Amino acid sequence: MEGIFVALAIPFKNGKLDTESLAKHVDSLTKAGVDGFYPFGTTSQGPYLTIEERRTALETIMKHTNKQLIVHVFSFDWNEVVETIRLAERFGAIAISSIPPIYYKPDYEALRRYYTKLSEATKLPIYIYNIPQNTGFNVTPDLVAKLINDGVKIAGVKDSTGDITQVMGHVRLGITVLNGADSTILPALMVGAKGCISAMANVLPEVMRSMFDDFKAGRLQSAMEKQDLIARVRELTRDYPGVDGYYKLVHLLRYDFGTVKEPYLRPLSESEVQRLRDGLIRLGLKPRT
Repeated sequence: MEGIFVALAIPFKNGKLDTESLAKHVDSLTKAGVDGFYPFGTTSQGPYLTIEERRTALETIMKHTNKQLIVHVFSFDWNEVVETIRLAERFGAIAISSIPPIYYKPDYEALRRYYTKLSEATKLPIYIYNIPQNTGFNVTPDLVAKLINDGVKIAGVKDSTGDITQVMGHVRLGITVLNGADSTILPALMVGAKGCISAMANVLPEVMRSMFDDFKAGRLQSAMEKQDLIARVRELTRDYPGVDGYYKLVHLLRYDFGTVKEPYLRPLSESEVQRLRDGLIRLGLKPRT
């Protein structure tokens, strides 16, 4: 497994899943050459989606692409985790993924039991999604090694720390590592990551595709220039809460697009969108009017 996987933005409109925007988005990203999709993680607002919304989203996604699918299955309700696993299997996912248990910080034994139970629920490969800035818990290479040594079936890690030393530590374990921090995709590839699961791939999929192809072909200077652009556009969203910054970047650079699911997350204000627009112009990009 390698390449560019989109940490898929799943838009809402008037409080409901915007399937029309989602279908158009998946079509566009597929044509841009991404290698696959990663729904129900952070960028998808995954923890806030109901089972019916997850089912509808997967139906929409797979009607509009033939690309690979890795499904993030976490929910606060175990029955919903299992239901999401069954949806992943039904729609042909090549793997599932999950953050560790959150809110109550797990110790190693809780971590081991959780990922063991996941592996007992499916034959699909399991990827740990490590995003400690959101979960409050860092699944380090030492912890992953211990899980594997204790017989837990871990196929790989999506590491979103942006810590290249940690990415290297995961790579040394001989598992598949997919980078989840948009500012460090190229450095992660250079130390052995197989690809990325990227929020910015919603916004700049052609640039992502070209950067990955440049890296594979040894055109490192060109790849570095594209990584720099990705990082600079990503930086424009840092002042805003949640993930609507990405959704607005899709709207500004690509096509009409929905927003986040309220009230769990809030949409950006008009003045905040204008600041995003101004930032894109400073970077030499041409946002839609």
